[in-house]
Amino acid sequence: MAMTLYCLVLAQLLNLQLVSPAEDFLVRVDSRWLKRKVWSNTIRDLQPTDFPLFAKSAVPKLFRSGVFQTLADLKQECTGLEPDTQLMCSEVVSFLAEARVFVLQGRLMTCAIYEGEGSLEDFQESIQPFLWEHQLPETCTADFGFIPERGWALIELNPTWGAGLNGCDPGAVSLCLEHACFPIQNPL
Repeated sequence: MAMTLYCLVLAQLLNLQLVSPAEDFLVRVDSRWLKRKVWSNTIRDLQPTDFPLFAKSAVPKLFRSGVFQTLADLKQECTGLEPDTQLMCSEVVSFLAEARVFVLQGRLMTCAIYEGEGSLEDFQESIQPFLWEHQLPETCTADFGFIPERGWALIELNPTWGAGLNGCDPGAVSLCLEHACFPIQNPL
Protein backbone atom coordinates (compact mmCIF):
# COMPACT_ATOMS: atom_id res chain seq x y z
CA MET A 1 0.00 0.00 0.00
CA ALA A 2 2.86 2.40 0.78
CA MET A 3 4.19 2.05 -2.79
CA THR A 4 0.75 2.82 -4.25
CA LEU A 5 0.31 5.91 -2.07
CA TYR A 6 3.83 7.08 -2.90
CA CYS A 7 3.14 6.79 -6.66
CA LEU A 8 -0.23 8.55 -6.36
CA VAL A 9 1.24 11.45 -4.38
CA LEU A 10 4.26 11.76 -6.67
CA ALA A 11 2.02 11.76 -9.76
CA GLN A 12 -0.10 14.52 -8.26
CA LEU A 13 2.96 16.62 -7.40
CA LEU A 14 4.43 16.17 -10.89
CA ASN A 15 1.07 16.71 -12.65
CA LEU A 16 1.09 13.22 -14.17
CA GLN A 17 -1.73 10.82 -15.02
CA LEU A 18 -0.93 7.24 -14.06
CA VAL A 19 -1.98 4.51 -16.50
CA SER A 20 -4.11 1.89 -14.74
CA PRO A 21 -6.48 -0.89 -15.80
CA ALA A 22 -10.19 -0.47 -15.11
CA GLU A 23 -11.04 -1.56 -11.55
CA ASP A 24 -13.98 -3.63 -12.82
CA PHE A 25 -12.07 -5.44 -15.60
CA LEU A 26 -12.41 -8.86 -13.94
CA VAL A 27 -16.20 -8.72 -13.78
CA ARG A 28 -16.37 -7.79 -17.47
CA VAL A 29 -13.93 -10.35 -18.90
CA ASP A 30 -15.27 -13.57 -20.43
CA SER A 31 -15.48 -16.39 -17.88
CA ARG A 32 -13.32 -18.66 -20.07
CA TRP A 33 -10.35 -16.51 -19.00
CA LEU A 34 -11.30 -16.61 -15.30
CA LYS A 35 -12.11 -20.32 -14.96
CA ARG A 36 -13.94 -19.54 -11.72
CA LYS A 37 -16.93 -17.49 -10.59
CA VAL A 38 -16.00 -13.80 -10.11
CA TRP A 39 -18.39 -11.02 -9.11
CA SER A 40 -18.61 -7.54 -7.66
CA ASN A 41 -20.50 -6.82 -4.46
CA THR A 42 -20.56 -4.52 -1.45
CA ILE A 43 -19.89 -5.36 2.17
CA ARG A 44 -23.56 -4.60 2.89
CA ASP A 45 -24.97 -6.91 0.19
CA LEU A 46 -22.95 -10.04 0.87
CA GLN A 47 -24.92 -12.92 2.37
CA PRO A 48 -23.77 -15.69 4.74
CA THR A 49 -24.49 -18.20 1.95
CA ASP A 50 -21.82 -16.53 -0.26
CA PHE A 51 -19.06 -17.93 1.96
CA PRO A 52 -16.36 -19.12 1.89
CA LEU A 53 -15.05 -16.70 -0.74
CA PHE A 54 -11.99 -14.75 -1.77
CA ALA A 55 -12.47 -10.98 -1.40
CA LYS A 56 -10.45 -7.87 -2.04
CA SER A 57 -11.38 -4.22 -2.25
CA ALA A 58 -12.17 -2.87 -5.72
CA VAL A 59 -10.07 0.18 -4.82
CA PRO A 60 -6.70 -1.44 -4.12
CA LYS A 61 -5.41 -2.11 -0.63
CA LEU A 62 -8.32 -0.88 1.55
CA PHE A 63 -8.04 -4.13 3.52
CA ARG A 64 -6.02 -7.34 3.48
CA SER A 65 -7.42 -9.48 0.68
CA GLY A 66 -7.79 -13.20 1.17
CA VAL A 67 -10.10 -16.13 1.70
CA PHE A 68 -12.83 -15.46 4.27
CA GLN A 69 -14.73 -18.36 5.77
CA THR A 70 -17.68 -16.33 7.07
CA LEU A 71 -19.35 -12.95 6.66
CA ALA A 72 -18.33 -12.11 10.23
CA ASP A 73 -14.66 -12.76 9.34
CA LEU A 74 -14.87 -10.37 6.39
CA LYS A 75 -16.70 -7.68 8.37
CA GLN A 76 -14.05 -7.87 11.08
CA GLU A 77 -11.30 -7.35 8.47
CA CYS A 78 -13.27 -4.42 7.00
CA THR A 79 -13.87 -2.63 10.31
CA GLY A 80 -14.10 1.12 9.66
CA LEU A 81 -15.00 0.80 5.97
CA GLU A 82 -18.34 2.02 4.66
CA PRO A 83 -20.97 -0.71 4.09
CA ASP A 84 -21.17 0.30 0.41
CA THR A 85 -17.42 -0.34 -0.15
CA GLN A 86 -17.08 -2.21 -3.45
CA LEU A 87 -15.49 -5.64 -3.33
CA MET A 88 -14.21 -8.05 -5.94
CA CYS A 89 -15.21 -11.57 -4.93
CA SER A 90 -14.51 -15.01 -6.33
CA GLU A 91 -15.04 -18.63 -5.56
CA VAL A 92 -12.15 -20.17 -3.67
CA VAL A 93 -9.68 -22.03 -5.91
CA SER A 94 -6.13 -23.30 -5.52
CA PHE A 95 -3.40 -22.16 -7.90
CA LEU A 96 -0.56 -24.63 -8.47
CA ALA A 97 1.50 -21.93 -10.18
CA GLU A 98 1.28 -18.16 -10.65
CA ALA A 99 2.78 -16.05 -13.42
CA ARG A 100 3.16 -12.32 -14.07
CA VAL A 101 3.06 -10.71 -17.51
CA PHE A 102 4.13 -7.16 -18.33
CA VAL A 103 2.15 -5.86 -21.30
CA LEU A 104 2.96 -2.87 -23.51
CA GLN A 105 0.61 -1.80 -26.29
CA GLY A 106 -1.05 -5.22 -26.28
CA ARG A 107 2.24 -7.13 -26.51
CA LEU A 108 3.75 -9.47 -23.97
CA MET A 109 7.06 -7.81 -23.06
CA THR A 110 8.26 -10.16 -20.33
CA CYS A 111 6.79 -12.80 -18.07
CA ALA A 112 7.83 -15.22 -15.37
CA ILE A 113 6.33 -17.97 -13.28
CA TYR A 114 6.90 -16.57 -9.80
CA GLU A 115 5.15 -19.19 -7.68
CA GLY A 116 5.01 -22.93 -8.20
CA GLU A 117 6.31 -24.64 -11.32
CA GLY A 118 5.25 -24.91 -14.92
CA SER A 119 6.33 -24.51 -18.51
CA LEU A 120 6.85 -20.83 -19.32
CA GLU A 121 6.53 -21.63 -23.03
CA ASP A 122 3.14 -23.39 -22.53
CA PHE A 123 1.98 -20.50 -20.35
CA GLN A 124 2.89 -17.89 -22.97
CA GLU A 125 1.15 -19.86 -25.70
CA SER A 126 -2.03 -20.28 -23.66
CA ILE A 127 -2.41 -16.60 -22.71
CA GLN A 128 -1.41 -15.00 -26.03
CA PRO A 129 -5.04 -15.05 -27.29
CA PHE A 130 -6.05 -13.13 -24.15
CA LEU A 131 -3.75 -10.29 -25.21
CA TRP A 132 -5.13 -10.30 -28.77
CA GLU A 133 -8.77 -10.30 -27.64
CA HIS A 134 -8.73 -7.53 -25.03
CA GLN A 135 -8.30 -3.80 -25.20
CA LEU A 136 -5.82 -3.28 -22.37
CA PRO A 137 -4.31 -0.02 -21.14
CA GLU A 138 -1.12 1.25 -22.80
CA THR A 139 0.75 -0.81 -20.21
CA CYS A 140 -0.26 -3.04 -17.31
CA THR A 141 0.58 -6.31 -15.62
CA ALA A 142 -1.58 -9.40 -15.72
CA ASP A 143 -1.27 -12.15 -13.15
CA PHE A 144 -2.42 -15.65 -14.07
CA GLY A 145 -2.73 -18.77 -11.96
CA PHE A 146 -2.83 -22.42 -12.97
CA ILE A 147 -5.96 -24.14 -11.61
CA PRO A 148 -5.77 -27.95 -11.77
CA GLU A 149 -8.05 -29.42 -14.44
CA ARG A 150 -9.06 -25.90 -15.57
CA GLY A 151 -5.83 -24.38 -16.86
CA TRP A 152 -4.31 -20.89 -16.74
CA ALA A 153 -6.78 -18.32 -15.36
CA LEU A 154 -6.56 -14.55 -15.10
CA ILE A 155 -6.14 -13.57 -11.45
CA GLU A 156 -5.98 -9.80 -11.84
CA LEU A 157 -4.70 -6.83 -13.81
CA ASN A 158 -2.54 -4.22 -12.08
CA PRO A 159 -0.85 -0.99 -13.07
CA THR A 160 2.74 -1.36 -14.21
CA TRP A 161 3.82 1.53 -11.98
CA GLY A 162 2.88 -0.37 -8.81
CA ALA A 163 3.90 -3.92 -9.72
CA GLY A 164 6.91 -5.87 -8.54
CA LEU A 165 9.20 -7.65 -10.97
CA ASN A 166 8.31 -11.15 -9.73
CA GLY A 167 11.15 -12.64 -11.79
CA CYS A 168 10.48 -10.66 -14.99
CA ASP A 169 13.23 -9.07 -17.09
CA PRO A 170 14.04 -5.61 -15.62
CA GLY A 171 14.99 -4.17 -19.03
CA ALA A 172 11.61 -5.08 -20.54
CA VAL A 173 9.83 -3.79 -17.43
CA SER A 174 11.63 -0.45 -17.74
CA LEU A 175 10.23 -0.09 -21.28
CA CYS A 176 6.75 -0.63 -19.85
CA LEU A 177 7.41 1.89 -17.08
CA GLU A 178 8.23 4.55 -19.68
CA HIS A 179 4.55 4.32 -20.73
CA ALA A 180 3.04 4.05 -17.24
CA CYS A 181 2.24 7.77 -16.92
CA PHE A 182 1.79 10.84 -19.07
CA PRO A 183 1.69 14.61 -18.40
CA ILE A 184 -1.69 16.12 -17.66
CA GLN A 185 -2.33 18.92 -20.11
CA ASN A 186 -3.58 22.04 -18.31
CA PRO A 187 -6.32 23.86 -20.23
CA LEU A 188 -5.38 27.46 -21.09
